[in-house]
Amino acid sequence: MGTLYVTEMGVQVHKEGQRLLVKKGSEVLQDIPMIKVDRVVLMGKGASITTPTLYALANRKVGVYYLSSRGKYMLRTVGDDHRHSRLRQAQTRATDNPTRCMAVAQEIVRGKVHNQRVLVQRHAEGQPWARAALNQMDEMRRQVDTAQNLDELRGREGLAAKAYFSLLRQIIRPPADGHTWGFERRVYYPPTDPVNALLSFGYTLLLNDMVAVCQMTGLDPDIGFFHAVDYNKPAMALDLEEEFRLVIVDSIVLAALNRPVFGLRDFEVGRPWNSGSGLDEEDEDLAEPAKIKTSPTPRPIYLKDESRKRFIQMYETRVNEQILYPVTGEQTSYRRIFELQAYAMARVILGEAQRYSPFTIR
Repeated sequence: MGTLYVTEMGVQVHKEGQRLLVKKGSEVLQDIPMIKVDRVVLMGKGASITTPTLYALANRKVGVYYLSSRGKYMLRTVGDDHRHSRLRQAQTRATDNPTRCMAVAQEIVRGKVHNQRVLVQRHAEGQPWARAALNQMDEMRRQVDTAQNLDELRGREGLAAKAYFSLLRQIIRPPADGHTWGFERRVYYPPTDPVNALLSFGYTLLLNDMVAVCQMTGLDPDIGFFHAVDYNKPAMALDLEEEFRLVIVDSIVLAALNRPVFGLRDFEVGRPWNSGSGLDEEDEDLAEPAKIKTSPTPRPIYLKDESRKRFIQMYETRVNEQILYPVTGEQTSYRRIFELQAYAMARVILGEAQRYSPFTIR
């Protein structure tokens, strides 16, 4: 099973023997062997877990992640997650070494930009603008290769991302139940249109997986090479996430909108932030059904509850898909590849490998 998601208000996770029971009152909604669960994700203030269950999961080193009802990461609980002091010490030293830091960061960005180009190529084939767009992305990749320091590399990665999202706009088909998605550019948080809502939610799910593999391999999730170390920022998990954003989340979003699996009806409009109302995003009456449209002062856009569950199912299907991992030649899941890439990063940090090779697609 991998990840247990609890998204419904009034639902609580209980432990009974070596099984997890997901209950609403006296009704058992799910009954799962604990051994099959790698992590638990609770979404919203209405989802909870008992203390004995937390103890049992901590003993098994199974992390419990708390997200807001809209998918924003809030906190996590985990037991004694590692005994890899030597790796942690080497990680800190490596990220303090400008030469080593730049070498790994450049590989991370190179892998991401490569995957951006492949995704555009797959979906833009036959379009009159495709060749010029792909040439533009080739130039972006060359600029990444010639960056001289981290600040320059981050700036060039930002320009490549801006160019990529402008191309993504052209790949996404209009909604079947409306005129436009209102997607003009990447807006991080809060999302101001349905496309950004899906991207942000998907990236949060992916980041949870990356934090989990850091804990599993002994990496410190908060100390990274490309992403700057900052308060409440899992820099290493974000580093590992970069090469998979396109492969996992963007691919799901394109499938969800172009098939189409989702329409405008699957989203709702939230109240403006900092409105002076004293409400936060977890208040029960935050969101109101409304027709999505552009305006001078955009309001946050979120997936509705049932639509969020469908997107989670799409995410889980994708990360559990079996593919060929070129490093070992084995057929395995994307989620297992997340772990293998984290181990590859650990080997580079410990000096057991010369170069970090990001996961790339063809």
